[in-house]
Amino acid sequence: MRLLFVEDDGDVAETLTAYLERQGFVVDRAETLAIAQDALLGNEFDLVLLDRLLPDGDGVSLIGYATAQRRPQRFLLLSALAGIDDKVTGLELGAHDYIAKPFEPRELVARIRAALRHDLRKTRETRRFGPILHDVEGGGFFVNDAPMSLRRTEALVLAALMARDGALVRREALETRVYGYDKFVNGNSLESIISRLRKVLATKTEAVKILSVRGVGYQLTKGG
Repeated sequence: MRLLFVEDDGDVAETLTAYLERQGFVVDRAETLAIAQDALLGNEFDLVLLDRLLPDGDGVSLIGYATAQRRPQRFLLLSALAGIDDKVTGLELGAHDYIAKPFEPRELVARIRAALRHDLRKTRETRRFGPILHDVEGGGFFVNDAPMSLRRTEALVLAALMARDGALVRREALETRVYGYDKFVNGNSLESIISRLRKVLATKTEAVKILSVRGVGYQLTKGG
């Protein structure tokens, strides 16, 4: 089994690589996201061990990159970011597993072997609108391959808008998507979600806007 180990700490990378090779794995190493991206494009790996705190960005952006390039991959995140929110974010963006540093090497090998038992799809359904990529299967959103963190309600609305690819989505359809068919919905609830979603998008890109059609619904439009 061939692994790509993305880690910028040379001592950690060398020690763990030697251990994994003794367990029968072939290990290629990358110290930065840029090197890892080139490696994914030019090679086939069974699994990527991925640190988050890399010199040129958050390691989870490699998941979005692989999805955008249609290079399906198993990812196992290794990180000193050990909070529950960090773990949930990594898993929701498509990682197969998340291990907080420090960890026991034997546990890592067990987790690798467990991840390798997951079928690796040759294709993964995605949608794109401008620079925004939606990994439909995993549920994650990326802007220019960088992860975008959204609340559940915001993610549901953006997914519904992206599914229509710029066409108008009636507010009733969005409310049903978020709250279900049989819930009473306050008239301002959807507007609040849209307002928060607009603020998040504004911090990530100027290329996509949410257009309101008064009294009817909303649609995505490509901005400047």
